[in-house]
Amino acid sequence: MAGSERCRRARATWEVSESEPEVEPESHGPSAAPEGSPPAAAAVRPKRRRAAGEAEARRRERQRRKEREALEKREAAAAWRLLRPERCLRLLEVCVDPGFLEDPGSDIWIEALRSLDCKNSIEPQAIPCSITWRRNMPSIPSAPDDCMVKTEEEKEVLVLLEPADFLKRLCSLTQTFVDASSGSQPDLNQVLPLASLEGSSTKTYSLAVIGLDAYRCNQEQNGWQPLSPGKQSPRSQPGPELFMTQQEILEAQVVLQLWGNIDVQLLDTWQEFGEHVCALTKAIARRPYKSQLEMQELSFCTAGVSGKGLRVEKDGTGLWQVWKRQIQQFNRVSPATAAAIAEAYPSPGLLVQAYEECSTEDEKLLLLSNIPVKSDISGKDHRVGPDLSRRIYLFMVSTNPDLILDLTV
Repeated sequence: MAGSERCRRARATWEVSESEPEVEPESHGPSAAPEGSPPAAAAVRPKRRRAAGEAEARRRERQRRKEREALEKREAAAAWRLLRPERCLRLLEVCVDPGFLEDPGSDIWIEALRSLDCKNSIEPQAIPCSITWRRNMPSIPSAPDDCMVKTEEEKEVLVLLEPADFLKRLCSLTQTFVDASSGSQPDLNQVLPLASLEGSSTKTYSLAVIGLDAYRCNQEQNGWQPLSPGKQSPRSQPGPELFMTQQEILEAQVVLQLWGNIDVQLLDTWQEFGEHVCALTKAIARRPYKSQLEMQELSFCTAGVSGKGLRVEKDGTGLWQVWKRQIQQFNRVSPATAAAIAEAYPSPGLLVQAYEECSTEDEKLLLLSNIPVKSDISGKDHRVGPDLSRRIYLFMVSTNPDLILDLTV
């Protein structure tokens, strides 16, 4: 009886458990989602999409920045190629006043000017018988068909004066010295009237005179002659400008240079005038290249090997030679002395570091004095000495731009 009763209870229990629905255990953890919410994977997916979109935007921004930097480098390289000395003359145009064509000798210098690789034009100028320059600089095109030419007026103006006219202007200028009070500014309009010219304050003027000495000699030989004692012909009476001495002419030129920044070139022939115009044209053409070169680091290192500079490679080869050349620029420093100092301290940074390691000021001043120097000329070795050691130390550490290094000057 007892065994049958246990079997019935077990069967009843089994039947009840089979009829009851299965209930999943209730989750009380932090990851449980409320009713009606999307699955966890769907909730994370928008964040991943946003992160992927931000990464793509950053990648595109980096790509645009790289393309912009590459474009700027190409434009800078193209602009630099336009300023090279072998191409700068092609961008310059020489503007000559038609008054030059009246003299037969002008063909000589115009032919010399045409030999240059630059453009020439005959057009009226603000000042008669003057020459100006302008630069036709093409802009760097951002598109293949987008090319414009920007014209810039150069500040130089060259004025040609006849010898007689030049002497009269100088005589008027010297007369203002006599009449003016002490310390007053000379009236330069007596030589070159510029008050009525637009933009004259931004220009740099220079004068050229051809055959001044020949004109003065000719006037002295074939000038007025006395007809009788105490009587002269009014027509043959010379002007006061013919009595100007060479000293007075030089003093007037100095006044023009100091007060008006007006340079005067006294030339003998038209050929010399042509050489002067060609040299001035080349200097004006190369000015942007030199200005751009001075803005670079180590501007004193030129791209080629010449007497004015040393070649420095991208890996730094040649910097030691530049350092030695810099030491040699001090007064009374031979190449052997500069080489000995550069071998002891191969760079300016190492020399400054050696100064910092010195304990006293006297030790710094005499740091280089005992460096031996091998002389190739006399065959006798000597040392750098305390004077040069002191000058180099002051040059390396002083912050005073007006400091006089050489006490013997």
